[in-house]
Amino acid sequence: MATAGLLVLAMANPASAVTMENDTAVRDTSDAGDGCITMGNLSATACFKPYGDVVFAVDMLPDGYSVYALWQNELRNSVGTWGLYRNGKCSWSGSAPSKGSCNKDMYEHSSSNAWGGKGSRVRVKACTNDLGDDTCSGWSSWIYNQ
Repeated sequence: MATAGLLVLAMANPASAVTMENDTAVRDTSDAGDGCITMGNLSATACFKPYGDVVFAVDMLPDGYSVYALWQNELRNSVGTWGLYRNGKCSWSGSAPSKGSCNKDMYEHSSSNAWGGKGSRVRVKACTNDLGDDTCSGWSSWIYNQ
């Protein structure tokens, strides 16, 4: 009986087993959209473009450090509760000023999702890979995925 209770508890919280997705960005000169956040020292920017599910990592400062964007994707379940579904890191090592992108395939906000609800949102964080003691911005606002 206790085993059955643990199984139900594990199934009720599918986000507990989320694995970090690590991607290497490809150079991208397209418009990154409006869903961006920049670090206070202006060295890196991270963006999410809902149309196409694209995460951008922008290197803005020629300091020799690479940059990356952390991202989180939450889904809404059938009772309307948001939970972490996926997360990842989009790394860019091009020279500044330049940007790279990681193309992700995510649920749309208006479509039914894996948790039996409707709703998908993403947020990003900009980071500079400065020799083991990385510096990051705070999280952007949630962006509803088109």
